[in-house]
Amino acid sequence: MALGVFFTLMMTKLGFIKRDKAEFVTRGVTEENITEVETMLTEYSEVPTDDELVGLQMTATEEKDKAAGILRKDISEVIDRAASKYSVHSGYYRQFGVKSLSEIDGGELLTTARRVHRVGTKMATDLATEGLTPAMLTTLKTDAGTYDIKLVAQEEAIANREIATEARIEKANAIYAIMVKYCEKGRRIWVSTNQAKYNDYVIYDTPSVKPETPTTPKA
Repeated sequence: MALGVFFTLMMTKLGFIKRDKAEFVTRGVTEENITEVETMLTEYSEVPTDDELVGLQMTATEEKDKAAGILRKDISEVIDRAASKYSVHSGYYRQFGVKSLSEIDGGELLTTARRVHRVGTKMATDLATEGLTPAMLTTLKTDAGTYDIKLVAQEEAIANREIATEARIEKANAIYAIMVKYCEKGRRIWVSTNQAKYNDYVIYDTPSVKPETPTTPKA
């Protein structure tokens, strides 16, 4: 059952129970029990929907990708000058440890940026002849810090979506278990007297789960 449909259905059934609360009291369902379910449904409705969380995750990913693009450019500014100064096959260049810059992402990109900053700082004097400036290294360090923040934000958005999904399902299962019992009581209340009200407490009708067939209502 879709969770959006679930909420509407449960609220509808709760409305029937509140309508028939005098009869439900005789079946052991008190007004406090009804209020408890109503509170559970309210709490369920306040859990962020998946659409909201997917939107937040997408935004966080877009911001992280944007920061990654900037960081890759900063790294290139340093290693391109190192490639000009030394051979790309030299030990000096190898210290930067950059391979397929366009393909690395996530924590690997952050680690690479920090290593390039560290090695670039060590070789700053030699690379100054190729146009490397202290400002470039400062920018690299700053942008690496920004990327770190954006990366963590993306990971948190993914985790928050998973946590909220689990919470929403747990709350839905708890509500559903209670409402199944209450709806069964509702059917038993009206099974012999009012077919329309009996039908109000049928949750669904599938080949595997069929509602009881009420007897002909008494005059």
